[in-house]
Amino acid sequence: MTHQGWELVMDLKFSDPERIKSIASWMASDHGRHLFPTYFGSGVALVPAPGHAPRVKEGEPRSTTVELVRSLESEGLGRRREWLHRLEKVPKSAWSRGARPTEERHYSTVTLSEPPVLGFDHLDRITVVDDVITTGATLHACVRRIAEAFPSAEVAAFAVVRTITGVTQLPRAFDPVPEGEGHIVLNVDGSTQRTP
Repeated sequence: MTHQGWELVMDLKFSDPERIKSIASWMASDHGRHLFPTYFGSGVALVPAPGHAPRVKEGEPRSTTVELVRSLESEGLGRRREWLHRLEKVPKSAWSRGARPTEERHYSTVTLSEPPVLGFDHLDRITVVDDVITTGATLHACVRRIAEAFPSAEVAAFAVVRTITGVTQLPRAFDPVPEGEGHIVLNVDGSTQRTP
C-alpha cells in the first residue's frame, strides 16, 4: 500500500473528521456524482455498515461509517438510516486474515432495526456504506439483510477504500471503481470474492 493510501486508511479507522468531510465533499463534486450516479442522491437511504462489535450508547468512540454517512447526508447525498446493528462481536476483518468471519457469520450477527422502520420510508434506492472493504463478506451480509427487508428497493454497497492482497506497489493511490463495476460473489464454500 502506498504511504498516501495507508494514511487514508488510518484516518478512516480513527474517524478523522477532516478526512471524512473531505471524502464526502469529493463525493458531492461533479467527479463523485459522475462515478456514482444512483448510489447517492436526495432519494437514497444511506445505511452505515456496523462495526465488528455491538455499539454501546454511553462513552463509545465514534463509528467511522456513521460519521461518514452523516457527512454524506450533510452534502445532500442521501438520508442517514442507522438500521443495521451488530448483535455480537466478530474478529476485525482487516487484522484477522486467517480467521476472517465468513459472510454467513456476519449475516448471523447483524440485525435490522425493529419496525416501524420497515414501513416508514418509501424507498427505491438504498446504499450500504463501509469505510474499508477486504473480501466483501461484511457488505454482502449487510446488503442481504437490507434486501430481505426491502425487496422492491435497489440495494447497493459502497466502500471508501478497497484492499488489494499481494500488491506491493500501486500505480496510483486514488483509483475509484465506478458504480456497477465492482462485484462481490458468495462462493459455494461460503467465502466471498470481490472484484476488482
